[in-house]
Amino acid sequence: MNNTLSDPSAATAAAARSQGWRRMLPWLSLATGVASALLMDRGPKRAALVATGAVAVWLTLIALHWLARVDPHATGPRRRRLVVLARRSSLLATQSLVQLALFFALPFYFQAAALPSWHILFLLIMAALSAVSLWDPLSERLLTQPLFAPLLPAVASFAALAAVLPGLGLSTQQSLWVAALTAALGVALLVAAAAPVEQRLRRAVRALCVALLLPAALPLGLARVVPAAPLRLMRVEIGTRLSQQWVADPTAQLHQAPARLFCATAIWSPVGVSDRLFHVWRKDGQTRARIELSISGGRTAGYRTYSRIQQAEGLPDGTYRCSVETQAGQVLGGAAVKVARKRGP
Repeated sequence: MNNTLSDPSAATAAAARSQGWRRMLPWLSLATGVASALLMDRGPKRAALVATGAVAVWLTLIALHWLARVDPHATGPRRRRLVVLARRSSLLATQSLVQLALFFALPFYFQAAALPSWHILFLLIMAALSAVSLWDPLSERLLTQPLFAPLLPAVASFAALAAVLPGLGLSTQQSLWVAALTAALGVALLVAAAAPVEQRLRRAVRALCVALLLPAALPLGLARVVPAAPLRLMRVEIGTRLSQQWVADPTAQLHQAPARLFCATAIWSPVGVSDRLFHVWRKDGQTRARIELSISGGRTAGYRTYSRIQQAEGLPDGTYRCSVETQAGQVLGGAAVKVARKRGP
């Protein structure tokens, strides 16, 4: 006979050890997740894998919610164990894919962010959900509740696809649209999978209509909240003279009307990225010029490019700002100069 079964004290000790291991598992998972985030390979060859994971996360989560409707007690012991194992496996797979998507993309968004700006809101959301994905009890609670289940995978898949698709040949604008539509479709499919059979179509259509507000809001200004990952503005200066494609006299204030202003920038992007970027000149907040740039990726110090605005009789007083923006309106950053001519006594 098994001594553990015949000895109550031994059974109690075994149960205590098992409970201790269960309490330790979230901390072990946390340590593993942090180590993975710090040591993760974020090279170009991983882009396709991350993009696949950003789509696969919806499939594993849909499988999890389908398995949640299966009653393990209505079957035999073997089938019950298989159902429980399948639930746990799909939950772990979903959590792992969410972490892969979030932690791969997060550094690129921090590097691309132009601060202070609305980018801080996007970064805070990304950082908060990344922290949630590391703590098993909290992420499990989110992923298994019908109301909050789409939150983690929606943000993770959107952020990952928007950051990695430019490296696979799409523009940042196309990447934003693909990412937003993928998140919207994933939400609708997940809601349908979690709903009773007779309500699936109605709930899926309702969820899709709400989720489509994300791509619909991109051209209305939402794109400006999202940093233009994986691009990065390395350097930007404004001045009145140019030397070897760089500003010779960078300044933030001029006391006489210049005939022209130059804006020089160094923009970093991965090898293979080809995008339409613009120098957008504004005077006192009003757009004065939008000049398309020609860049290529792969240069460590960033690709140098410049533009200028001019006026023969001298540019009038005001604050001139040159911003680097994508075709979708994402801002990489910029610089400003104030023209304030000295008045006579």
